Amino acid sequence: MTKSNNNLKNRKGISTVVGSVFFMIVFASAVGYVTYSMNQIDKFGEAVISKSQDDRNRQQEVFEITSVTKDKNHFNITVQNSGQIPVNITRLWVQNRTDPSWPVSKFAVNQLVAPGQTLTKIGQNLPVMAMTTQAYDLTIATERGNTQEALVNSASAKPIYLQVFALPENLPTGFSTTVLFGVTNNMSNNAALTNLQPNMTVTSFGATATLVSGPDPSQYLFLDKGDTAYFKWVYNVTGTSGQKVNFKTSLKNGYLNNVVSRNVTINAIQGIPTTKTVMFGGFNGTTSGTTQKYMRIGGDSAISSSINALNSTIPISGTFKNLYANKITQSGGSTTVTITLYKNGVAQTLTCVTPSSTPSSCSDTTHSVSVSAGDTLVMGVKLTSNGVTVGNVHYTLEFDPS
Repeated sequence: MTKSNNNLKNRKGISTVVGSVFFMIVFASAVGYVTYSMNQIDKFGEAVISKSQDDRNRQQEVFEITSVTKDKNHFNITVQNSGQIPVNITRLWVQNRTDPSWPVSKFAVNQLVAPGQTLTKIGQNLPVMAMTTQAYDLTIATERGNTQEALVNSASAKPIYLQVFALPENLPTGFSTTVLFGVTNNMSNNAALTNLQPNMTVTSFGATATLVSGPDPSQYLFLDKGDTAYFKWVYNVTGTSGQKVNFKTSLKNGYLNNVVSRNVTINAIQGIPTTKTVMFGGFNGTTSGTTQKYMRIGGDSAISSSINALNSTIPISGTFKNLYANKITQSGGSTTVTITLYKNGVAQTLTCVTPSSTPSSCSDTTHSVSVSAGDTLVMGVKLTSNGVTVGNVHYTLEFDPS
């Protein structure tokens, strides 16, 4: 009996020890799980905060491609950071739109643009050639995943909105019309267009168009989404009543058959009321030397040494009178300037001479010149002293139709 009691006591002692060990194991497991769970919750919270901050930074990135040119047969891309945080340009994709056999190429850039700063010459050191005869789709990407796109060498990927205007569309023979070619960047991908250059094709339907000036400008280096570029030409049109000339405009390297055109028609003026017309002319540049030079009636800021280069044919009969002229600038000494109306290549009595001071003006309100339909007219300008440069000569005269 005593021995059994002792064994029972020993078993009770062992049970207590085993229970304590199991308790410690359970306790340690519970503490470890709670600690692990708390660490995971902390990491999740940090990830959420970091993700939220990344999203805010991505939304705060404000940058754009402001220019794309081709220097030394390589792209020269300019990016402006107009946001409040730095922008890291990491990648550039180049897709050849003209030659589909070219694969889309990706290049590492890894250049930083500080807030308010501009980064230039992106692409100058990359192993990709920029051919003037082909169009490209350029996409730049930032470290945060934002992108901007530009179409290079005009819009050859798809048609864009083109317009052409002729001002005026109906005119007497020998007068000038201004042709305006409008290009609107309405690309659906909101990409900018670069290196826009105009094409002009003139087709005669009896009338003849002579280029006076243009295109102005010769190209647009960059056209942002939604913006419109205008190119201008001035043509002198001659012919008989009813004859036409067609002006067809498009973009070099543009989308096939994306063209617009406009007709200009010669109209004989009939039933002109006997009202006075004041005509303006002159040039804004400079001239020198004592050689006789000429300006177009109703001038277009041009000057020529040839009397036939800028003359105009009057479509109706009438009388010119009341000439007023002035010179604005001169340098290199003193000179007078003689302004004279020429009819059919012969100087007329309607003339005046500016004083040698500057600025100065003159007038002739005494003489008049009668003209008939078909006469050719031009204004003459002549300096009396060599070694003097005169600029900005202007005149007005009155024309009274018969």
